[in-house]
Amino acid sequence: MRAPVTRSRRSPSVLGWLLGLLMAVVHAQAWAAGELEAKIKAAYVFHVLKFVDWPQAGNEPLRLCVIGTDPVAQLLAELSGKQIKERSLRVDMDPGTDFGGCHVLFIGRSERRWHDILGRLRGNVLTISDADGFASAGGIVGFFSDSGRIKLDINPDAARQANLKISAKLLELARTVQ
Repeated sequence: MRAPVTRSRRSPSVLGWLLGLLMAVVHAQAWAAGELEAKIKAAYVFHVLKFVDWPQAGNEPLRLCVIGTDPVAQLLAELSGKQIKERSLRVDMDPGTDFGGCHVLFIGRSERRWHDILGRLRGNVLTISDADGFASAGGIVGFFSDSGRIKLDINPDAARQANLKISAKLLELARTVQ
């Protein structure tokens, strides 16, 4: 006669523990990927600024205004004080609704009013965002993902309307949109 099969009471809890561990690893990898993406975008913003010329730039600090609470926005705050073409970079988090003194306006993906903000801007403001379709909708620089890589969209017409000159070197690296 065959012995009866007994099941361990620990099996379900061990299985639950293993599933919990697996979920934690997957969540950590997704979080790490999101953190890496934010760091790449913040680095892109910093380097894009090196390839843009503002009319009558002078030696005053280059003012980067940041709207949104995204991880990219938080990382941009760390760029304050860095040098861009012999100008100090000043980062202002959440400048309110007055963008008159901004040279660069980063609009985080979490900011749902970006269409309205673009419509109110006047003057020499470089607009950058990781919101979907940003450059196609009138922004100047947008981010998009292509096979897991972060790439740039640039709208040269929007740059011309803002009286900004974008280096041909940067335009070669980006996808041009209208």
